[in-house]
Amino acid sequence: MLSGKPQTNLTALVAAGVVLFLMASCAVVPKDYPPNRPFVYETNIRLEGNLSKEEKLSLQSQLKNQLDDSIRVRTVYKFLYKGINRQVLLKPPMYDSANADRSVASMKSLLNKLGYFRSTITYDTTVEFKETEPPQYRTTVNFTVKTGRQFRLDSVSYVINHTELQALADGSRHKSLLKKDVPFSQPLISDELNRLVELYRENGYLRFSFNELAGVWDTLYNDLLRPTVDPFEQIEMLEKLRSKIDTPVADIEIRLRPGYIVEKLTKYYVGHSTIYTDTARTMAQLAYRDNNFSIYQYHNFFKPKFIIQNIYFRRGDLYNEKQFLKTINRFNQLGAWRLVNIEQMPRAESDTVDFTVLLTPAEKLAFTANLEGSINNSNSLILEENLLGIGVNVQLLNRNFGRTANLSSTALRYSTEVNTKGEFVKTRQASISHSISFPKPIPNVKWIPEKFRDNFKTVLTASLGNIERNDFFNLTSINASWGYSFSWRNKTFSLKFPNIEYAYVRKRDSLVEFLNQNPSLKTVFPENGLVLSVQSGFTVRWGRGNTSQFFRANIEESGLLTNLINLKLLDSLFRFIKLDAEYIRNISLGKNSFIFRTYAGAGFALRTKDRTGTPNLPFFKQFSAGGPYSMRAWGLRTLGPGSTVEYRSAVPIRFGDFQFETNAEFRFPLFRLGGYLTSSCVFADVGNIWFLKPHSDFPDGTLTANKFFKDLAVGIGTGIRVDFEFFRLRLDYGLRVRNPSPEPDKAEGQFKWFYHFKPLSGILQLGINYPFSF
Repeated sequence: MLSGKPQTNLTALVAAGVVLFLMASCAVVPKDYPPNRPFVYETNIRLEGNLSKEEKLSLQSQLKNQLDDSIRVRTVYKFLYKGINRQVLLKPPMYDSANADRSVASMKSLLNKLGYFRSTITYDTTVEFKETEPPQYRTTVNFTVKTGRQFRLDSVSYVINHTELQALADGSRHKSLLKKDVPFSQPLISDELNRLVELYRENGYLRFSFNELAGVWDTLYNDLLRPTVDPFEQIEMLEKLRSKIDTPVADIEIRLRPGYIVEKLTKYYVGHSTIYTDTARTMAQLAYRDNNFSIYQYHNFFKPKFIIQNIYFRRGDLYNEKQFLKTINRFNQLGAWRLVNIEQMPRAESDTVDFTVLLTPAEKLAFTANLEGSINNSNSLILEENLLGIGVNVQLLNRNFGRTANLSSTALRYSTEVNTKGEFVKTRQASISHSISFPKPIPNVKWIPEKFRDNFKTVLTASLGNIERNDFFNLTSINASWGYSFSWRNKTFSLKFPNIEYAYVRKRDSLVEFLNQNPSLKTVFPENGLVLSVQSGFTVRWGRGNTSQFFRANIEESGLLTNLINLKLLDSLFRFIKLDAEYIRNISLGKNSFIFRTYAGAGFALRTKDRTGTPNLPFFKQFSAGGPYSMRAWGLRTLGPGSTVEYRSAVPIRFGDFQFETNAEFRFPLFRLGGYLTSSCVFADVGNIWFLKPHSDFPDGTLTANKFFKDLAVGIGTGIRVDFEFFRLRLDYGLRVRNPSPEPDKAEGQFKWFYHFKPLSGILQLGINYPFSF
């Protein structure tokens, strides 16, 4: 773990700078306001009551939503509006006290629903005159809300005039949302009624609905209505009344609504199910039939047995709404169908319900292609020796491989780096991969919990690739893996076992010369190497309000157990542990958004049988920084390690055992171009890569606590993104603000802020979709 006190927190400084730049001169500017008339410029809601800070913020937000449309203030943030950043008040409404009165009535109704039965709301206005053309009469409306004490639940009872419904309600009291001393809330009562409806529908009551239930509450002290002549009893009653005024309570009773429909209290059982697997239903032929199902198909797209396996109700089962919805969700998750509809058909004067399952297939095949690239030069973007890195990816998807909704994917990739003359300069890469995703566990073991089984996938992957690094090396790699993944709620877990990779490296003259000059890195570039690893990953997504968050962590280990096996084939096996984690926070501000990201990864190499000396991760497992999806002010794999100062030709690929990166990005819309939404951003990237173990050939590339903050690189930039709906084309332009690993001819600018900072000295990065998102 790193320790030591940094001199400055670069991430905080950069983030603060971005915020100050964006929020500068943020006064609200009215536009298209009513001339010579008072208009609503600002609306404030002040709360008075015994509320916590969180309760006040939540209640204020709810009350603002109750304001009448003609008194609500709407502002939009304009980036560089008339040369500076502004909040613009578009077409503010003319002030009318009737609109304020309607707002008071709406807010009063909301407070009653939330249990504030003794609340009061008043308002006042102030008008500010501005000598403009035309003159402005800015009206501020101030609402004062005195909530009073919120009523709390005193007793909750279920009085349902039906033996089995009453038993189900009593048996689920521990799951009730209504508890003694819980704040009174009409939405909470509605949620409890919905819970009971779901409970009844899961126990056969197919036609039971929300309209059959009622929640009745009483806020009176009924004993006061009963006369008494006993003075001591009167004193006791008055004391209880005083206590109720100080701590107001309400009694809740859940009952069947008067005049309920008796037929809706019928308990149903599953009958026969008829299934149509494609759209040509009038021409469909019977493909399968048994006591439970009849399956009709026109095209022989799906295996009947596979269809039956994904239906969760059978003839004679008690109707269960959960199983019904589970079947719909299952067919939607499989991805082979575009529309899924299941019709429920109760038989007349019977307790049996039949089903018709209507499935509309999606397009079986889908083809996608995307492009990514970067333009890189250490001097200027307008010089002839610019390098253009460009990559093309094409993918063919089959959503119904094997007629059982297996997802098959074949991907081809080709990328190269050329100069402005179109000559091959540095790197050429080609690869082909194929994967099949099965929507079930293979083998189909029974011990997997039910909550995981429906979202379980088994994935088989194989790939072949070749990388030619001009005058440096040629790498041929083969990869195959068998893996599993499953999701529950907002979490996903994945496991690959085994993951097999074999790499064959043909060293060119420049690499041989480089390794002779830097012998400590010879184990990074072996003649060949085998990785036999286990990979696992975990992701979780969560959010609240306008904030969404994402966390991902991965671990890979190779050779920890197989090294004990005395087998010649395993002598070339790489032994290592590699970990990485990423956190992303997205804050939405209307159509704009702030995104903050932090990433860290580390790899620990262990000794192998045929490699002596200091062990290193193989270069195809090392970390690198730079490019359209990393530090965007640097070219692909050109940053670091640490504060190393070397010619690019001497060390053409920068890599390390440890990587840290943090990013801040503000995204905002611009306009529509040819009907497609065009947006922009400003961003800041901070990070670098390091070696974890000392390298005599790269003494400044080793990670230490004292050097961590000193070695951080900083880049800023902006970009243009065009949303073509099925993909987003991104063009980012990055500038180096602080460079810890410059080339020797710029060594005097190492660690210096804005050294030789020129607008045309940056790097253009071309990519598809956002650089980091979830």
